[in-house]
Order: sequence, then C-alpha cells, then structure tokens
Amino acid sequence: MHDRRVNGRVLTFGNQGALFLNAMTWWDHETESLWSQPWGSAVAGPLEGTALMLVPASIVPWTTWFDQHPETSVLDERLGSPVRTARPRDDFVIGVALGDFAKAYYFETASSARVVNDHVGEEPVVVFADADTRDIKVYLRRVAESDAAGPAEVAFEIADDGRVLDTQSRSEWDLVRGVSTAGPLKGTVLQQIPYVTSYDWAWHDFFPHTTFYGS
Repeated sequence: MHDRRVNGRVLTFGNQGALFLNAMTWWDHETESLWSQPWGSAVAGPLEGTALMLVPASIVPWTTWFDQHPETSVLDERLGSPVRTARPRDDFVIGVALGDFAKAYYFETASSARVVNDHVGEEPVVVFADADTRDIKVYLRRVAESDAAGPAEVAFEIADDGRVLDTQSRSEWDLVRGVSTAGPLKGTVLQQIPYVTSYDWAWHDFFPHTTFYGS
C-alpha cells in the first residue's frame, strides 16, 4: 500500500497491464507515467524517478483482521458466485527495505521463531509472524527512555507462558499493536515499518542488494 500523493497532488492509479521485471505495473491518470508496483516508483513518463511512500499494511485472513479491528468498513462486491479460497502458502519472504539496505525473512523461519530480533543496515528491527493467524508485523526496536540521553535499543523474547517480553526491562508487549501493556515501559509504542510479501526470486529481482536472514 502506498500514499498516492506526489508534491501535494493526489494521483489516481490504474492497472497498466504490462509487466516490469515480471511484476505488475500501474499508470497514473494525471500524467500517464508508468509505475513499478514493488518499488512504488515511476519507471517511465513525466514522473520517472518519483517514489511513493510505502504505508504499513497487512495481508491476513478476514477473521484475523476483524478480530483486531472490529470497527472496519468493508468494500463488498458480490458477484453472485461462491468465493473460493485456497490454502495459504508459506513459501514467501517478508521483505524490508530501509534506505540503502534490504533484507528478506522467510515466513516459515519467522513464524517458527515468532519473534526475530535483527538489523536492516544499522537499524534494529523486530519481525513478528504468527503461523496460525498469518499476522506479520515489523517494528523498529528503539524506545525513548526518560533516564537515557537518546533512544534505547531493545530485544524481544517469548516467555515460557507465551508472553512477549523485552529482555532489558522485562516489560510485556503486544506485538500485534506494537505497544507495551505492562511493566516499566507500559504505554510505549514502537514505530511500525512497512514490509512487502513476495516470492524470494521476485524480491531479489527488485532488490538485488538484499540479504536473506539466516543465509
């Protein structure tokens, strides 16, 4: 998901139909520029080189989303035929790009660990993945402490009773919402980082400088 504002102007996008590096492309109605969907940037036309801001979003089963956001409004287009659902696939990566650095985490690896403490470049990140709900979240592992000169880096672990704790203050965290729910850091909110789900080869096509977690 991308913010479709460019220099204060709201663009209207459509599916262009052509492929760029084997991935879908968009075009904007206002300038007819051609846009790469994985990059979120224009690859041809008047806006070539312009990049949209990636916005955090989730691709999860409806039940998972509704449990977390019961107030959600839904665009429902009924076509008069039953909706067929396929068994979710696990052979994809969670791709994170920060500045000049990119890293990919295999969903099977991340969901098996549930919480992965890592770095993308110099930025400390935590990747949360749940195999049952299919929920994925990525956050910066920095919190501002009143008795510290600057932001502190924290790490997370799963306690024996299933709670998510940071290893520094032993505060309890809800990584679905990215907020501490108990302990010294109660009320502290982590900054969420956008991610992309993709096949590993497709992620590598668009981010050839990427590294793969665990490799």
